[in-house]
Amino acid sequence: MASKRGKLRVVRGEDAYPFVLGEVVEGLQAAGVTTDDAIRLARDAEKEFSGGKNRVPMAELVRHLAKGVERNLGGDAMQRFLGQTPPFVPLLVDRKGRTEPFDERALVKALKPLDLEFKEAFSLARQLGQGLRAEGYESVAQPELNQRLALMLEARYGREMRLRFEASSSRPSELMIVTEDSGQLPFSRGVLAQSMMASGLEPDMAYNLAKRVEDQLWRLGRLELPSSQVRHVAGQMIQEVAGDPFAQRYELMGFIHQHDQPLVILIGGAAGVGKSAVASELAYRLGIPRVVSTDSVRQALRSLISPELSPVLHSSSYSAWKSELMPAEQEEAKPKPKRVIRGFQSQVQQLQPALSAIVERSIHEATSLVLEGTHLVPGISPQGSFAGATVVELVLVVEDEESHAVHFGVREGTTRAKRSRDDYLSHFSEIRVLQNFVAARAEEMGVPVVEAGDFDVVVDRAIDHVLDGLLAEGAVAAGHSVAGNR
Repeated sequence: MASKRGKLRVVRGEDAYPFVLGEVVEGLQAAGVTTDDAIRLARDAEKEFSGGKNRVPMAELVRHLAKGVERNLGGDAMQRFLGQTPPFVPLLVDRKGRTEPFDERALVKALKPLDLEFKEAFSLARQLGQGLRAEGYESVAQPELNQRLALMLEARYGREMRLRFEASSSRPSELMIVTEDSGQLPFSRGVLAQSMMASGLEPDMAYNLAKRVEDQLWRLGRLELPSSQVRHVAGQMIQEVAGDPFAQRYELMGFIHQHDQPLVILIGGAAGVGKSAVASELAYRLGIPRVVSTDSVRQALRSLISPELSPVLHSSSYSAWKSELMPAEQEEAKPKPKRVIRGFQSQVQQLQPALSAIVERSIHEATSLVLEGTHLVPGISPQGSFAGATVVELVLVVEDEESHAVHFGVREGTTRAKRSRDDYLSHFSEIRVLQNFVAARAEEMGVPVVEAGDFDVVVDRAIDHVLDGLLAEGAVAAGHSVAGNR
């Protein structure tokens, strides 16, 4: 009844709050209820609980309102409403142990040095408060408040505005991560999402979880956090959302980054199986800074060694066999498998010292490396003891001939390779011979052979092989030769 409005009080523990229609409406609107429906639901609740002692427990009021939201918008909206800070409960700001109410006017004042219009500053302050309440906050640490406001300024006005705010407030709005060697790095949502993707999560889910991890870290109320704690929170989040297999894989991925030795990944396979794309994706997911193609090494050697001195070096991998023939023989000679393999092996042997040197140099510099190319043949190239590194080999193949041929069309459309699809297809039989040869060598040496079908599946399997290699490392003697038995 109208005469009783304003007398209803909402009780929560020892606190009692006056029932204010506008605050209930705002909470309902934040859950997605239209203004008209929100006003109707708020008035219905006021009418329902007015009378008698004019006191209603907060939990009972929230349940009543939630049922109304569910009737209007369904279960998802009801869950959004239940996840909010309850109506009337004040939002508090923790300033180093001293708690104060969230004050929009104080925030507007803090934004004054940025020369924002009052309306814009007030809109930011209001949006910040509403966002915190929508996420269920009842208390927020001052550093997190600053960080959220800084991100809003950056999103609306650009990076420079954020930096101006941080300078004016003398409070950097970034989390700092303390690494194992006591160094410090600013928290990066993108880097965290990248590490999560390495566990097999889709990019959208990884970025969403990284945002949730960041929010949870800010709730801890500290500007400096050890990297181990960040990984622990991220692992828990992955387990909760994606399940144990992804969480366990993420934990194993952490071993790569804590690993003292550099990681060297060798990806072999014939032309057209997708080595370059897989190598780039692996390097990105694993945070490996260096990717080298054997084609680029061959091209560098060609600039130093003339065709007359080494005709096989200036040939394609699938046509190197012709360089061993006399000019008069080349026109009539057929690409018999043994000839193709022999010519290819000759080219591989010429590249082997350079490829081995690249691996050794990377190990000497303690830098992880992904090396990919046709000229990586298990047991033949590269060769060396490679002590002080974890070396993982794998070979990509495309078993189905038609699918393999299609790869060349994709390659021509997505790269600026000088050779055309027709050039590759005219030598397709030789390329298939080389694929069979390299795959056979891999099986003989115990190197994993991965079917290069679905790209995401290939990358996931490749990461699994990397993890297997790291886990098995304790059973492998230091200085084990890549060209030796496995």
